[in-house]
Amino acid sequence: MSATPGLSARSDLRFLMTMATGLVVIGSYAAVEWGWTGRNFMPVFGLLSGLALLNVFLFARISGRDYWTSLPAMMIVYLLLALFVPTSMIYASPFLRENLNWDDSLILESIRLGMVFMWAIWLSYRIGLMTMPRLGSSRLPAQIPLGRIFLLLGLALAANFLAIVTGTFGVLQKADVSETSKYLAYVDLGQNLGFLGLIILMIQYPRQRFLVLGFTLLLFFIGIVSAQKQAALMPLMVLGVAYFFQTRRLPLTGLAIGAVAVFFVFASVTTIRKYYFSEGGSGVTSLSDVSRISSGAMNTKVFNKAYDEYSVDQHILIRLFYGSAIGKAISYCERKGYGVPENSRLSHTLMAPVYAIVPRFLLPDKPEANFGNWFASTVYVGYKVKYSIGITPVGYGFMIGGAWGVFGVALILGFFMAFLYRLLWPNHMYIYILVFVKTFLPADVTWEFIAGNLKLVLVYMVILFLLRVRINAAPRLIAA
Repeated sequence: MSATPGLSARSDLRFLMTMATGLVVIGSYAAVEWGWTGRNFMPVFGLLSGLALLNVFLFARISGRDYWTSLPAMMIVYLLLALFVPTSMIYASPFLRENLNWDDSLILESIRLGMVFMWAIWLSYRIGLMTMPRLGSSRLPAQIPLGRIFLLLGLALAANFLAIVTGTFGVLQKADVSETSKYLAYVDLGQNLGFLGLIILMIQYPRQRFLVLGFTLLLFFIGIVSAQKQAALMPLMVLGVAYFFQTRRLPLTGLAIGAVAVFFVFASVTTIRKYYFSEGGSGVTSLSDVSRISSGAMNTKVFNKAYDEYSVDQHILIRLFYGSAIGKAISYCERKGYGVPENSRLSHTLMAPVYAIVPRFLLPDKPEANFGNWFASTVYVGYKVKYSIGITPVGYGFMIGGAWGVFGVALILGFFMAFLYRLLWPNHMYIYILVFVKTFLPADVTWEFIAGNLKLVLVYMVILFLLRVRINAAPRLIAA
């Protein structure tokens, strides 16, 4: 009987803290509506940053020790990096503000919408966990032989090698990407198999530290040679996340190494991919070109020559920051009204499970969202371009329905993340960790995020099943 009052008090405290998270979001709206005078960007931004950190603290206290291993937590970290961390440094640079067409009011509005999104995705995830039953087994994953893990890692190395030799990415990259696009699916699958193998190796064979570190560094440096930032950084991220899931600790040394790695990757990969094109325009044609470009990979002057203007640290800030792109989306919708292309509409979310399972040759009308390219061409620059620009699920949500669109997208994603947790944890924890890592770079379009993750889960469930299948040697024939 004595435990009941204590449980009731904790429940009441959680309820009060949950109400407080909503009040914090309301406070962020009040800060911009009534506190913004047109000339006090940094004080208002500082207040919004404090409110955002307060909400993250409350989310963690309410959710308990498992909060930082939840998918919404990774999405929130991504938004903190996209909207808060680079902002003050960019604001201090008139050059960067001019380059990004900076608008104080639009940046503050982007941050305010980001806070709505973070609150709604956490809240819907909590409700989803409380209302959904466990969908998977509660058993821990079965042991997988070390040799089969090596097979997965070998496929990752082969995928990066394929990217290089075909000219899809890297020092042999071809100027005409239409020739190499057919290899992208194989490269992506192979790299993800390697990440999955690294997760399994890290968790099932914790004593094989030098083996884990060796494969991580090998994938890291091959990712650099293949000139793919994601391929280079993902092994380090997988290693850090797997370690965190094991120990619930993230040492400062690891974070420092990660920061140095980000700088190194941006400096080297971007130089390799851009420097030659700025001079020749037709791709690398000889080993002497490879040597010449690679030798200058960490040379800031060479980097500046490739980009005409940016230093490495400025380029990293620009790539991290999404406030300007979301601001462009807000400005566009204020002039043209809400709306996205037909193949990117939220209604496709209802068909996302079908899109994930049924291949295109059986469903030729399956949409193929090119939202990033449409946004870059139609909204950001105003003429047709070949590249894409991401605006995060926050910007996408605003384009389909303003603040209510942001709220709705966050609710859908939060429930979906709760579904994935109930489905994958703990029996398929390796797939869950892979989904967790990839949530750091989420698709803008909601149905793409859902369909992509469902496809990933289905494919890797089959692969893990095959890895666990016991293969018996064929019986020998005994001569009569």
